[in-house]
Amino acid sequence: MFNPPTIDDLQQTRRANEKLVLSALESKPEWVETELARHTGLALSHLRAALASLLDQGRVRRLPGTGTRAVYGLADPGLADVPATPLTPTATRIHDYLRGRADSALHMAEQLRITREDVMAALSLLNAHGLVSCTFVGSLVIFRLKEAVVDKNNRDQQRVA
Repeated sequence: MFNPPTIDDLQQTRRANEKLVLSALESKPEWVETELARHTGLALSHLRAALASLLDQGRVRRLPGTGTRAVYGLADPGLADVPATPLTPTATRIHDYLRGRADSALHMAEQLRITREDVMAALSLLNAHGLVSCTFVGSLVIFRLKEAVVDKNNRDQQRVA
């Protein structure tokens, strides 16, 4: 009897595929999507799922390509790899600030009147908890709360009201 894969099975597969993609991206600064699929041995659909997850995590970025060729490389949003310890007061302030908006670290520092280093430390902690994602606009890194986190917080606030 056939047992369909569980969500855990699918997540394990995606994580394994992400590791393959990251390993390839570490070996060369830019990869065309089709070459990356060939190099990793992943089906294009599996590669795209892994890339989408890595893009959302801010670990990979899509680079300008020629024509319709999708080109990818490693992204460095400048976040430190820290353990998911309890949120600091600064991390909580930044989390609250990012509700319903996206912003750069420098602008957050100006708006909240704290150092950019403190903002980056707090964003690193929020990232360790899986609460933020980032996108690149040219060389500018824009941070936002992850969609599921925003939706969950909005539902929780509606229940309280």
